[in-house]
Amino acid sequence: MLAGPAATAVACRAGEPLLGRWTPAPKVTVAVARISEVLASPPALARLQPEEHRSAAAMAPWRGREHLAGRALLRLLLAGESGEEEGRLPVLPEPGGRPRLADRPGTGVSVSHSGPYTAAAVAGGQDVGVDLQLPQPPSPGMLRRCCPPDTAARLAALTPERMAYTFARVWAVQEACVKARGTGLPGAPWKVPADPDAVAGTWQAVRWRRLAWPTEDGTRTAALVCAFAPPGPVSGRQHPPTGTSRHRASVP
Repeated sequence: MLAGPAATAVACRAGEPLLGRWTPAPKVTVAVARISEVLASPPALARLQPEEHRSAAAMAPWRGREHLAGRALLRLLLAGESGEEEGRLPVLPEPGGRPRLADRPGTGVSVSHSGPYTAAAVAGGQDVGVDLQLPQPPSPGMLRRCCPPDTAARLAALTPERMAYTFARVWAVQEACVKARGTGLPGAPWKVPADPDAVAGTWQAVRWRRLAWPTEDGTRTAALVCAFAPPGPVSGRQHPPTGTSRHRASVP
């Protein structure tokens, strides 16, 4: 596991199917794991609730796997940070789609998926958003919408591989920030300023930090960002949750 200046990396506990675990701020914890390893871990699956299995069964198979792995990872974090009682509480969507732990309004939770990976975040006394992005080549329209002109021009001049990775760093910040605020895509994440070279930043009352991705084979890279903020109002707009990140389909 790699440590970086954006957050404190902490040791994974014995038996946890994790690739990495971080504390980007006091009382904020993030973990990332392979979906296949979470689903193969009976201790990680043990806290899943019947309604989560029912929801997964109604989804496309790939989406159901993401849903169960993300919720299992989230519950693993909750149990480790706050105890078994919180690890088994219902996770309910707000009207705007942001997940919230039942009867624990002071605990922020968030989940993200990308490719074979899932990430989860738990925050005590704060709203939180986590976003994980495997690089995908952005369209010219995505570059124009999500980046200021000078940044878009710089990214367009990179090799396709480097452009995809650098844009993933931008989009992960933007998604994490609107997830922390509970607004998702209707919150226009592309309007969030995101310097691709910075390790941390702010947007309105939200602070964000990039986390050091634990490369497994020396070649694959990903963008992982956690955003957190003082508790804000519940979002009332109806929209799908932004837990799954597929940026080419997300922004026109």
